[in-house]
Amino acid sequence: MCEELPRPSRNVPKAILFQNLIGIITTLLFLITIFYALDDLDAVIGTSATFPLTEIYRQATGSAGGALGLIIVIFISSFVCTIAGYITCGRTLWAISRDEAVPFSKMLSRIHPTKRNPFNATLTCGVLCTLLSCIFVASTTAFNAFVGSFVIFSTLSYLAAILPHLLSRRSNVEPGDFWMGGWAGYAVHTVSCLYIMAFIVIFCFPFTLPVDAVSMNYASLITGGVSVFVTGWWLVKRGEYKGPQFVARDNALLAKDAL
Repeated sequence: MCEELPRPSRNVPKAILFQNLIGIITTLLFLITIFYALDDLDAVIGTSATFPLTEIYRQATGSAGGALGLIIVIFISSFVCTIAGYITCGRTLWAISRDEAVPFSKMLSRIHPTKRNPFNATLTCGVLCTLLSCIFVASTTAFNAFVGSFVIFSTLSYLAAILPHLLSRRSNVEPGDFWMGGWAGYAVHTVSCLYIMAFIVIFCFPFTLPVDAVSMNYASLITGGVSVFVTGWWLVKRGEYKGPQFVARDNALLAKDAL
């Protein structure tokens, strides 16, 4: 999606920064409001509702109708975020398909001639996500394992980018507008890698003790299985995969707003 923005080297980091700031502020205000509205914690823990937040809203508004109205607001925002998630996921799949890093790359890397967007990749992500969500009908344990493994995979993606950058002494990336030079850059990267490693181990712990087939945290199993599959696929495609090509910032082929 960076290719769709003017001056992505400056605007994308700014967008990520402001997104985090907005998320922190709004989440903090929401939590403070929830804590003040909570009257009976035991009722929330023992509620039969699918979403415990429903009971908190009922306590805050004093009526089931008020709680339903607030839950609908959450549903609408989640629905909009789902659409944004499909678009982001589709463009990510399209981008790595152009580098022939996934199966069926030729089909997934096509741009629709009339819609002018990666329709095949976006549709594929929608179908796969829908099929994975059907797991919830059969087993909530398996579904929760898939959801939990997403957090691990997304965190590992940061480690896969930061650790090689750190081990290569930050020599393979051209400094950009927000380059952190000197010892500060090495310190931030080192702390980030250590934090991610500790986070992944902790996130694979079981939820309760003693552990049985229902309370087992299967995120570690899914992470290990997918890692084996990805490693095998990399061994198959490593001779064909080229990856993003380096282009100097002063290259005349770049558009004026490409940096």
